[in-house]
Amino acid sequence: MAEIIKKEKILVCEFITAGGLRDSHFGGDGETLPATLLKEGSKMRDALLCDLSALNQYELLVMQDVRLPPVNDAHQSIVVDSNDFRKALKKALKQADYVWLIAPETNAALIELTEICLAEEEKENGAIFLGCGYHATLAGTSKTLCFEALQKASIYTLPVFGGDDLLNADFFAHALKQHDGKWVAKPEDGAGCAGIRLFDSLPLLRNWLVENAFADNYLAQPYQAGIAASISILCRNGRAWVLSCNTQHVVCENAEFILTGVTVNGQARYWQRFETIARKIAQMLPDALGYVGVDVIIDVEHDKIVVLEINPRLTTSYVGLSAALVLNPAKLLLDGMLASPFVMPKIAKNVVDVTV
Repeated sequence: MAEIIKKEKILVCEFITAGGLRDSHFGGDGETLPATLLKEGSKMRDALLCDLSALNQYELLVMQDVRLPPVNDAHQSIVVDSNDFRKALKKALKQADYVWLIAPETNAALIELTEICLAEEEKENGAIFLGCGYHATLAGTSKTLCFEALQKASIYTLPVFGGDDLLNADFFAHALKQHDGKWVAKPEDGAGCAGIRLFDSLPLLRNWLVENAFADNYLAQPYQAGIAASISILCRNGRAWVLSCNTQHVVCENAEFILTGVTVNGQARYWQRFETIARKIAQMLPDALGYVGVDVIIDVEHDKIVVLEINPRLTTSYVGLSAALVLNPAKLLLDGMLASPFVMPKIAKNVVDVTV
């Protein structure tokens, strides 16, 4: 009789599709599933499950909002109908050997859920967390901390002005002297384009903050013209390998930014310069592990690359990585996080379009 080999279990938890917005603690109302977030979340989850399933090496568990249809490529769905998502995650973690978390920075979801996963990992036989450590996640969650870390690492970025500071007349005058053109307002812990608004001037931005009582949790940055782009990186122990150099297709409608798609490797001509940035970021965040996305603006006019923010989690670009690399990105990331020693294989640099 053939020996039955028990497969290790990987829990895949993509916040939006897993029921995270059932929890009012994370800003959910228990009723609404925003269409854009749901589409992006589903695409990332399904791409990851497809890649993991192709390995035929793991039993795949997935957390699933009770309102959504069954998930392909998962061996078991853990249905979430509770309004306490954190409790549901803790319970699900006890069934797994590994956990792969995808969550937004908004309302501190990513950092809080990362802490839960890291705490579970510390327990005897606890599920191993397949993601960045606390410090890298915190830097990605807070745009202010990210700016300070980038500055310290001598990585070119944009200045950040706290919304509450702008209410001070002297500070406001100082900020206005720095830049008298267009400005952008961003939530301190926002994810992607959510909540970002463009203003023709800093006075207009400040008025908007005051009228909406947003000064405490918003910040302001000078608007940077250029090509919206991103870098997909594999990080480990202070080292980084670029997986793809992407174009982000962003439109501005009614002063709000909307991501409509990504062209994976649409900016491959900047590969060498993106590699330099990636290595600096990995050295800056030595506990960054696995996939990290970096949003940048390419200022073609002045030949500068401006780093905007760091996303210590899977991003939409992951959806096109399998076709872009011509290898299984989930295996590559697992090897990068778990294998010792790790040797980066040769990868292709195909151009792949991903719609949102």
